Amino acid sequence: AKFFALAWEAGGGGSMLVHPLAKTGKQASNIPLVAGHKAAVLDVAFSPFNDNIVCSVSEDGTAKIWQVPDDGFTATQMQSDAVQTLVGHRRKVGTVQFNPVAENVLATSSTDYTVKLWDIETGDAKLSIDGKHADIINDVNWNYDGSLLATACKDKKTRVIDPRSGDVVQEWMAHEGIKGSRVIWCGKSNRRRSRTAGWKIR
Repeated sequence: AKFFALAWEAGGGGSMLVHPLAKTGKQASNIPLVAGHKAAVLDVAFSPFNDNIVCSVSEDGTAKIWQVPDDGFTATQMQSDAVQTLVGHRRKVGTVQFNPVAENVLATSSTDYTVKLWDIETGDAKLSIDGKHADIINDVNWNYDGSLLATACKDKKTRVIDPRSGDVVQEWMAHEGIKGSRVIWCGKSNRRRSRTAGWKIR
């Protein structure tokens, strides 16, 4: 990887920092930020195919695709113009993850209880997974070959979804506490683990 990215608390809208890993040490106080959202940035993800492509999602209900210069952003460059804006969710967008094997495909989840699969070249939502979740989606994760999605939801259920049809192929009660949970696939296997204070493996 060339860069790391993180959400940045700033006035006047949602910002994030995209910084080259090679630039270490103390940085200037006017470090350049990417400030294209109208509300706080909630998650960021880099393309697995291109280290210079990063996506941010926000409380403003959008996802934005950014092209990062090879040397990173500088204070003299414009960092408010995204190369693509993905519009379709009705409420804030909380998670984003690129498909690990299909270039230009990513998944987002929103507090409108939907998961959307996007073609970032065209900016179109190719699939909207509606009516499968009864509450806010805490996490979305692709399996290693990009053929399935797992979601963790505030309704305390973990679901496995076929991204071609949008159907839930498996679901179960995971952690039954009140804390938000996360879900991740265990490498090149069909096992998943969800986490709050501990782990459950299915």
